[in-house]
Amino acid sequence: MPDVVDQDVKSLPIIAAPGVAERAEALADAACELHDAASTPASWSAAAAEDAVEAMETTALALHSAHPATAVAMDTIAQVLVRLRRDLGLTTGDEDHDQAVVPPTPIPRPKRRGLGPGYRGLQIPPGRTASGP
Repeated sequence: MPDVVDQDVKSLPIIAAPGVAERAEALADAACELHDAASTPASWSAAAAEDAVEAMETTALALHSAHPATAVAMDTIAQVLVRLRRDLGLTTGDEDHDQAVVPPTPIPRPKRRGLGPGYRGLQIPPGRTASGP
C-alpha cells in the first residue's frame, strides 16, 4: 500500500528564520564531532552525558513547534530522554535544583478589533462642534 500524505498539513518552508539554518548546521556538525570523539563508553563522564542529554532535550524542544506533526514525536523523545537520564543516573528534573524542559506556553493574542493600529479618531477643527457646522 503506498504511503498517503495528508494534504491538509503544510510542509516546512524552504527558507528558515534568520539564524536558524546556520545554528542547525552548527549543531549537526558538533554532533558529528561528538560522535567521533566519544567512540567508547570510557570516553564519557557523568557531566559530559548530562550536557549531551540536555542538548538533545533543548533540540527536541526547539523542534516541538517546527511543524504540527512534530509535537507528538518530540513529546515521545522527551519521555525517552527522561528514561535515559534515570538509566544513566543523571538528574531527572525531580530534584529541587533542576527543572525539566517543557514546551513554552503560547502567548494568547486578543482578536483584533477596530480600525487598526495607529487610528486616533476623528479630528474636529477648533470652533466647530461634532454635531454640525
